[in-house]
Amino acid sequence: MEDWQEWQIRAEQVAAELGQALDGLEAEYFGEATTTNFRAFWPRFRELKENVRVAPAIKLEDKLALERRLRGMGSRAYKAQEVAFSSSAERRSTIGPRLEAIREAVEGASSPREIRSLRRELGAIRKDFEADETLVAADRQGLWDEWRQTNQLVWDRLNAQWEANATILRDILTAARQDLERGNANGVRQSTRRFFEALRTHEAKQETMTAMKAEADELRRSADEIEEKKAAARQTSMAASIPATRPVESWRSDLEKGRESVARLTHEASELERRIESADSILEQAMIRGNLVEKRRKIGELERANRDLEHRIEQSEDSPLIPTA
Repeated sequence: MEDWQEWQIRAEQVAAELGQALDGLEAEYFGEATTTNFRAFWPRFRELKENVRVAPAIKLEDKLALERRLRGMGSRAYKAQEVAFSSSAERRSTIGPRLEAIREAVEGASSPREIRSLRRELGAIRKDFEADETLVAADRQGLWDEWRQTNQLVWDRLNAQWEANATILRDILTAARQDLERGNANGVRQSTRRFFEALRTHEAKQETMTAMKAEADELRRSADEIEEKKAAARQTSMAASIPATRPVESWRSDLEKGRESVARLTHEASELERRIESADSILEQAMIRGNLVEKRRKIGELERANRDLEHRIEQSEDSPLIPTA
C-alpha cells in the first residue's frame, strides 16, 4: 500500500474520531437532558478545538466541517449560558429580598417564639435554593453566603433572648431561695408560682429551663417540709390546750368535712395529672404541674389534720373518764 493511501485511511479515522467526540459533547449539553451548567463544557470544547487544529492527518474538507460544527456549538453554548445567567439572576432576585426581610424582622422580634418562626422560614428558603437547578454556581454560592450570615444573625438574637429570659427566671428563684433561708414557706410558694407563670412568656434554652424547673420543685418541697413542721407544732400545741370537755360530735363533723375536702382535692389532682399528659408544650405542663403540687400540699395538710381528729375521737371513745358532751 502506498504512503498516500495509508495517509488517507489515517485521515478518515482521525476525522471520524473527532466527529464522534463532537457528537458526544453535543449530546451531553444540547440533547434532551439540557443543562444550565457549562463549567465543565468549556475545557472540553477548547481541548477538542485544539485537537482539530493540530490533527496530523485530516482532510481539509473534514477539518473545515469540524471547525464549523465547533463554531456553531460554541455559539449555542454562549447563548444558552446567557439565558442561564439571566434566569439565575432573576431567581436570586426573588430569594435575596426574603433573606433581607428576615434580617429586618429579627431586629424587631420580642420573643424567642417569633425568632424560632424566622429560623423555620430560613430553613424553607435554604431548601428552595438548594433544590433549584436554574441557579448557576456563582449565584448559588452568593445565596449560600447570604443565608449563612442571616442564619448567624438570627441564632445570635435567639441566644440573647434566651439569656435575658433566663436571667429574669433566675432572679425569681433567687428570691425564693432567700425566703426559704428565712423560713418563709409562703414566700417560697409565691415566688415559685411566679416562676412557673413567667415560664409562659420567658422562654430560655431547654436545658436551662429543665434545670431551673427542677430547682423550683426542690424549693417547693423544702417549703412544704417547713410548713409541715410548723403545722405539727401547732397541732401539738392545740392538742395540749384543747379542754377535755370538747364535744366528740364536733370532732366527727370536722373529720367528715376534712374527708370530703380530701376526696375533692384528690379528684382535682387526678384531673391535673391527665391534663399534664395531654399538654401540647413543656411550658403548659410546667404551669399545670405547679397547680398539682399545690393541690398535693393541701391534701397532705388535710390528711394530717384528719389523722389527728381520728386519734382524738378514738382516745375519747376508749377512755370513759373523758366526757363527750
